[in-house]
Amino acid sequence: MEGKFSEAFRGNRVDNRDLFITTAEIFARKGYHKTTVEEIARAAGVAKGTIYYHFANKEDLYLAVIREGVYLFQKQLDRSLATASSPPDKISSLIEGQLHFFNQEKDFVFLYLKELFSTGPRRDEFSEMLTGCLKPIRNVVEDGVRNGSFKAVDPEIATSVLFGMIALSALHYLSYNQTIPVQPVHRAIGQIFFTGICPSES
Repeated sequence: MEGKFSEAFRGNRVDNRDLFITTAEIFARKGYHKTTVEEIARAAGVAKGTIYYHFANKEDLYLAVIREGVYLFQKQLDRSLATASSPPDKISSLIEGQLHFFNQEKDFVFLYLKELFSTGPRRDEFSEMLTGCLKPIRNVVEDGVRNGSFKAVDPEIATSVLFGMIALSALHYLSYNQTIPVQPVHRAIGQIFFTGICPSES
């Protein structure tokens, strides 16, 4: 199922990708309350009426940005899973894929993570979206526990821990408008997740 931007602008002269990027960037930079539809339309090079034709108001546009970003995130997870076979390889691929996604969609990611870590009125709805996104990761952990690749851990907690490590590592760089160094961060997260930080007992 495609996100609302994809649905709204299919076949339209407006490039939905450009509008998504522009809208996410402005909302991330200025915040919801200080952003106006007029400003987004001007930055995207479209008429304000074009946006209102597809989106009822600013809140509808804002939610569409989030839903589109979540849809793109789900597609990235699917691609990551398609390139690996064993549960450990899938987790490693998922870590790397998410870091690349966070670099590519940094404005959406920054916007979405701010909402997740806030106490705003939309937090519960956005948390439910994330739960759905993370289900494939939880399934991989469950498979790994079942076949002995992983210890008998709680899959839900392990999934939350993994996403938290990735998200907060990404936020550390995005907060300073820096590009995430994918390979070193990927290695560090993988090492901590798979083996922990304590030395093995001899």
